[in-house]
Parts: sequence; C-alpha cells; structure tokens
Amino acid sequence: MKTAFAIAQFNAAADPAQNLAAIARFAGAAEGRAHMLMLPEYAMTYPARRLPEGQPFPGGQSLDGPFVRGLCELARIHRLWISCGVIESTPDDPRPYNTTVIISSAGTVVAKHRKCQLYDAFSYRESDHFRAGDTLFTPISTPFGTFGLIVCYELRFPELARLQALQGIDFLLVTAAFTCGPRKAEQWRTLLKARAIENGCFVVGCDHTKPHVFLGQSAVYAPDGGALLELHDAPGLSFISCDHTRIQTARQACPVLEQRRTDLYQISPLS
Repeated sequence: MKTAFAIAQFNAAADPAQNLAAIARFAGAAEGRAHMLMLPEYAMTYPARRLPEGQPFPGGQSLDGPFVRGLCELARIHRLWISCGVIESTPDDPRPYNTTVIISSAGTVVAKHRKCQLYDAFSYRESDHFRAGDTLFTPISTPFGTFGLIVCYELRFPELARLQALQGIDFLLVTAAFTCGPRKAEQWRTLLKARAIENGCFVVGCDHTKPHVFLGQSAVYAPDGGALLELHDAPGLSFISCDHTRIQTARQACPVLEQRRTDLYQISPLS
C-alpha cells in the first residue's frame, strides 16, 4: 500500500477567509492526486505584527466556526483528508488553544490535538498567548494508514512520538511553524529524521513559511531516515507517495520497539 500526501507550505495571512481561499486552491490541485492534504501550524491565521507580551493570540474561532466548517466542505468536495493548524477559541479563557484538526474525506472532524508542550524557549513564551492542552493525541486509523500527530515544539519531546509508535502508527504528522534562527534549520531536519529512525515510521513535517520568521523547509523522511522530500523556503504545494513496505523493512532490520528493556525502563501506550 502507498499513501500519497499533498504538502502545502504557505505563508498564512491574518484573515482566515483569505487563508481558506488559498487552501481551497491547494485542495483543488490535490484532488485525485493525494489521500491527505497537510497544512502547517497557524494555517488559519497569523498576525501581521509580533504580539505584545501577555496578549492572547487573536483571530481564534471555535471548531464549529466558519474556518473549520470551510475545511470540512473542502475535504468533502475534493474527497481529501485534511490536517490543518487552527486557533481554537473557547468561552472559558481569553487565550486560545493551538490546535491541529484532522478532517476525513467525508467532511467530518475525526481528531484534534491541542498542543500541550508550548514553545517557551529561545526567548519566546508561547504560553503568554495560548493555553496548553492537557491530553495526548490518540492515533487514528484511516483507509490508508494509522496516523500520529505532534505540533512543532513537541518534536523536541521524543517520548510523545514513542508513545504513539507503541500504538502502531505508520505516519507521524508534524504541523509546525518552526522559527528561523542559528542552526534552527539543522535542528528541524535532524529532529524529524530522528523521530523517523527511532520509531520506524514515516515522519511528515509541514512547516509554515514566512520570511525571517518561519523556516519553511517542509520535509518527509522514511522509516530508515531516508529523505523523501526536502523543500526550501518558498510557498507552494508538493506531492509525495510513501510505500508502506518500508515500515516493515526498517522495523525488521532494526527492531528497537521490540528490544526495549522494559525490565529497566518503560514507556507504555495508554490503555
């Protein structure tokens, strides 16, 4: 079996309607060519100016708001699964969640993940603008593979990926707005590749692109760490097909998931 992805690397504007129109063009181009259209973190909205310290991230909507409803309609019309980073507002806190939704080709939100490891690092405090999620992502089964999901900074916490690998994922999706900075591009690709190698799964990283702010450089790595796709910093839509036989081959050659010394240490999938 092969799974085909359309990776949409783009620079989101502040206006969700403008971004939804751009996503509609990606979805139209991906119809019939991909099982899943993958979009980055902040795909719904990103402000034109840096936020003052302590200001909640603006432009959020509920998951039954017009932006997610629009994504669901695009998924249904173009017969695509869609993963997309959104800003999820709730009535009980002015700070929204940094959420990624997964929508089926029937146009239904089948999974969501509220980013739980916020980016309080490199002189930035994401927690000034967002509230943290308090649950881990439960992998989902689809007609074309089992998917795990993490968001951006969570890539630096290998236990999050390992927990999902122990639940049988074929693909780890990484929606991101990985920032520019010294050695950041090297770190981004190294971390993506490491999560693939240590878990014997495909890792699909879709990064926001915004000059001097976010890297772009979306990438897909095979279970043995081989690069299947490595983009630069220009916006655009790219296609990649992943052959599932590479998962079995990698895990048989290097069965690290089976060889863990659980008598000495344990990371167990949640029951």
